[in-house]
Amino acid sequence: MNITIRKNNNDNEKAKRLWFPSDEENLYELNNELVIEMTTEQNCYILDSSNIDLLRILPDRNCNIDELNYLMKRLDGFGPKELKQFYAAAFADEPKTMADLINLSFNIHCYSIVTDFSDFNKVGKDLYLTERQAVASKELDELDGESFAMEVIRNNPNPTITPYGVLYKNSNEPEQVYNGKQFPPYQWKETVATVQLTAKGEKEYIYLPCSDIEITKALMRLETPYLHDCEVAIDSYDFTDRILNIIPADTTPLNKIDTLNSLASKLKEIGKDIQYFERLMAYVNPQTINEVFSLADSMYEFELFDGIKDAESYGRYMICESGHFEYDDNLEEYIDFKRYGQVKMANEVGAFSSNGYIVYHGYNQKLSNILSKNLGMEIPKVKEQKILKLYMPLNIATYDIENEYGYRETSNEPIELSNYEVIDYLDEILEAIERNNLPEEKERGLMRYYDAHDSVNAKISKYVFSAEIVDGELMGVAILTLNDDLTASELQKIKDDITGQALDAWGEGFEQREIQTDMGDIYISFWNSSNNWFIKTAEEMRITENQIMGGMKFE
Repeated sequence: MNITIRKNNNDNEKAKRLWFPSDEENLYELNNELVIEMTTEQNCYILDSSNIDLLRILPDRNCNIDELNYLMKRLDGFGPKELKQFYAAAFADEPKTMADLINLSFNIHCYSIVTDFSDFNKVGKDLYLTERQAVASKELDELDGESFAMEVIRNNPNPTITPYGVLYKNSNEPEQVYNGKQFPPYQWKETVATVQLTAKGEKEYIYLPCSDIEITKALMRLETPYLHDCEVAIDSYDFTDRILNIIPADTTPLNKIDTLNSLASKLKEIGKDIQYFERLMAYVNPQTINEVFSLADSMYEFELFDGIKDAESYGRYMICESGHFEYDDNLEEYIDFKRYGQVKMANEVGAFSSNGYIVYHGYNQKLSNILSKNLGMEIPKVKEQKILKLYMPLNIATYDIENEYGYRETSNEPIELSNYEVIDYLDEILEAIERNNLPEEKERGLMRYYDAHDSVNAKISKYVFSAEIVDGELMGVAILTLNDDLTASELQKIKDDITGQALDAWGEGFEQREIQTDMGDIYISFWNSSNNWFIKTAEEMRITENQIMGGMKFE
């Protein structure tokens, strides 16, 4: 919800509106802008909110901004029924502090609310489920709901009528979960790990990956200035035991938190490919944290062939199952699978391990020692990566037209423009393409979304969309950075992937964003449904570098 904050209840103080719950980075910016000090005491004033329910229950609009944000995280996880219970209980009990509201958020199971008395059997079953919190379906079906409802009403001779319904206290006893300083553990968003910090007998939690300010605040609430004064324990985590066992047991708290946080950031970046990374670690067997990071940085440059233990099985797999060849079973006796496997292995950087066969297509020299020591693989010296460009026609349209009197009007239907009409606006178009790219695409571009862990993923380290002028015509181009040359089948596979991005994903978002030019707003699509659309290499188009102008620059 939107909440307007200022430092104190002084009309001369600057106020700012922020969406709560907020990420720590946004909250930090607001604190700096309003000069709100970091403390466990009251340090801000709630001027207004888009949620009238919140304003109604606030005991005092002076509050601690971190407590406010924590409460909003709690409420953000509630469903509609739980929110009604919370606001009704707060309305009835009139909590005195923000800490009381936080404790109430952990105790809404102590209250039952009724909004409709037309069916007492249903009312009773709802009351029973609220009180018990979890009930077997059979038990609930067999319950005499009307009798239970009447019992609750008898035990609450003075129920509270609230704007949210009639509130009853049930048999559950409330507990103090929050002590006013150290926040109880609560995962607002998906995290890689929860770390428990213990100092002076008190516990505080940080959720990895996290920013430095979150660690600083945790130490402040523990009333200790240094991490080395804390015991560090991983409360819950998605780290594999293989990774955790690499961290030396005598690591200091500061280094342990720093290492865990860096690992959490890397694993969050890896995301859905974490299982593949675990497979890769089983092949390579890194022994230090630095080796883990180096392996993660180059993880897509590997191909893994589980269960392949010799040249013959490798050759058989490549010919029969990889999809690179059209294999006919009738040719079985005429194919020398072993020789093909040996020839292929001689022309690539690969090795057999206890898990199978592994191939490396990159040049990361940081991996040289571990690959040599553990697998006997020798990485070739760094060589310049190759650039491959795939061209496609652009569809360009505008809604801005000039009427017969020379004034600009907006058309209801798009008006198609020729590519020659917009070549003077190449810089504006390139800037628009750059704005359409996401921060998480910086390292690999749109290869970030390529799902298969195959030779295409290993050979293409990155690709991005751009635009260039070819023979005086503006064209779309996908620029690929290659670790190695692509085979014909690999080229076709990445063409299909790029076509999908141009049609549905990246391209769909880009074509909806106007590009401002002197001739009006234009809209560019990298794909169209006509039979004239294509995606081709410069060689397939029979064009040379001398025929190409502009485009995105890459170092």
